[in-house]
Amino acid sequence: MTQQKWLRLGIVGLLCAIATPLAIAPSAQADRRIIIRSPSHEEHRRHRYPVYERRRPVQRQVTVEFIAQGDEWANVYVDGRRVFSPANSNRRKRFTLREGAYDIKITGVDFFDVWAEGYLDVGRDDTNIIVVSFSERGVRVSGDPYAWIPVSARRR
Repeated sequence: MTQQKWLRLGIVGLLCAIATPLAIAPSAQADRRIIIRSPSHEEHRRHRYPVYERRRPVQRQVTVEFIAQGDEWANVYVDGRRVFSPANSNRRKRFTLREGAYDIKITGVDFFDVWAEGYLDVGRDDTNIIVVSFSERGVRVSGDPYAWIPVSARRR
């Protein structure tokens, strides 16, 4: 072989070595799998192509129950939205939340009368039910005692 043929062969080999990982990498990712569907109709037989489906991690759902103790009126805010306002008769409410951390603020009747503020981190272990009992004196959490991460406690 001549030197020019060796040079061409080397360039082609180099291009193949560079292009192969770039072409294979998207299909070899851990969060994807390739499904090749063969159409049943005769006209679509020539259009075979890979279809990528993303595997999403299973997100657990946890039941969180808020219980207002005492007879004071209060408000519970989750991520800035008021979700529960215990009055005289209805003192408990149950929610189903996806795993993650939620910003919780518990106030009196007035928004600026903050009783407790912190984060509720649900889904960190195998607990399916978390009970948050609160009053003007503070917050107690059952089910997963490490789920409640206080930022500030009690009003000033």
